[in-house]
Amino acid sequence: MTDQRQTSSPTKITAPARPPIVKVMMMQKDEGPRLARWLTHYACLFGMENLLIFDNGSEEVTTLALLDEAERCGAHVRRDLDTAFDFQNKGGHFTNVIRSLNQDAEYDFALPVDCDELLCVFTETGLSLGKADILAEFARLKPWGCPFRIELSLFNLPGDGHEGWYAPNRHFHKGFVPAYHDATIDNGHHAPALANTTDVKMTRFVYLHSHNRPYQEMIDLSRAKLMPEMESPDDVFDRQKILAHLSRPHCPGSHLCHMLLRSHDEYETLYRDEVHIYFREGLPLIRSRSGRLHVWNSHAYLARHPDVAGYESGPLAHYLMYGFPEGRSLH
Repeated sequence: MTDQRQTSSPTKITAPARPPIVKVMMMQKDEGPRLARWLTHYACLFGMENLLIFDNGSEEVTTLALLDEAERCGAHVRRDLDTAFDFQNKGGHFTNVIRSLNQDAEYDFALPVDCDELLCVFTETGLSLGKADILAEFARLKPWGCPFRIELSLFNLPGDGHEGWYAPNRHFHKGFVPAYHDATIDNGHHAPALANTTDVKMTRFVYLHSHNRPYQEMIDLSRAKLMPEMESPDDVFDRQKILAHLSRPHCPGSHLCHMLLRSHDEYETLYRDEVHIYFREGLPLIRSRSGRLHVWNSHAYLARHPDVAGYESGPLAHYLMYGFPEGRSLH
């Protein structure tokens, strides 16, 4: 009797692609609540074991407790770089760490960030802080062997009553690099470079940047950071000395000088003429100059502006970067 059973070749089982491994490096001092927010966000995204924290001489109790807990949970905490010089040259420290990682670590990207920056990604419908969406963007970028650019940052609005509201800073670019390349990180992480290419790949990432603090806290912090750059520590209290420093070509700490020259009212109305975006989770809210509120609708924006369909970072990124300055309607 002939065996009628069908035979087939064995099914090839392929292992699922592993998620991208991202090494996150950050230097901070006494950031307390911001450090707590930073730790919980990046540990959730990439795992505590992939966080490299450079402490710049913290003394504040909550910060020290957070560093101890992060270390206990697997983060790498380095405490020997505790001078103002180290902070001013953190890009060099990050560059050295990347060279070390390239020797013996399994990873895909090195991401230098500040303690007040939360990584977020533009999606087809808006924004996401979600792990799946952020890892999907890293997976999309894996084939490229060049530096990556984060074109836009969303800065929190200063002043009371603005929790959750941001405004775009279109000139505040950031970047990161792929693994196993000869990389150089600049001190602000604005333009990381690779030795073997001048190419740069745009990404869909954006930072929620909680840069702005209460006015007097910003003044005190700016003075402390600017002091090492001035001839005398007392110069940070002298408006004319600050203006003289600012007039120097490529002067270090220029953003600190600008902060020290602002009045309280100027500071709190810094983004008065900008579009404002409210985002925590879910759909963003958009507030125009007139104060009118709109729930963001990608489909309506694309229907009104079909030329935006090919914009790689998505419709919301286009509106914030180009659409609002061009006067484009939301729908």
